[in-house]
Amino acid sequence: MRHWILSLALFAVAGIAQAAFQSGVHYTELSKPVQTADPSKIEVVELFWYGCPHCDALDPALEAWKASLPDDVQFVRLPVVFGRNWEMHARMFWVAKNLGLLDQMHAPLFNALHRENKRLLREDEVVSFFAQFGADPAVVRRELKGFATESGLRLADARARAYGISGVPALVVDGRYVTGVGQAGSQQALFSVLNELIDKRRSAR
Repeated sequence: MRHWILSLALFAVAGIAQAAFQSGVHYTELSKPVQTADPSKIEVVELFWYGCPHCDALDPALEAWKASLPDDVQFVRLPVVFGRNWEMHARMFWVAKNLGLLDQMHAPLFNALHRENKRLLREDEVVSFFAQFGADPAVVRRELKGFATESGLRLADARARAYGISGVPALVVDGRYVTGVGQAGSQQALFSVLNELIDKRRSAR
């Protein structure tokens, strides 16, 4: 009798775990998958805006989670532009990335906007911010309007449209599944959802 009760309990727990994260509830499955940059990797894309308080709140936990990802998972950040004030911050991302300064500037840029009350919308302010990290002002001015930056903006816009994203932060797993803190239920649940979707894609390969 005791073994029967234990087996029934384990079966119930397994059923709850299996149904813990559901398509249409905790994440959305895209009807048309979006091609990833590297088909050999399971791609996780974060769409965000530096000025977004929710993106700022998520970033430390996201950084810690990203550091624990296995080699078969590729994490990609994409700054999207859903408002006039978003564009300069997206340009800053691409300039920092193209100059090899993104790792140094990522957290300080969030801090500047959310804790130092800076706006970083005018070119002179942006150039001065980059100068703190040793960037040549002339190079920054050039790159803010350069081909690589414009290409990055177009890429992010195309991806956001393909994913059907209308708000940030949003996370996309392997071009197929879209989720976020609100949809998952909490930050902790978000990472559990992401891990489950990564495992789902890994087992499908």
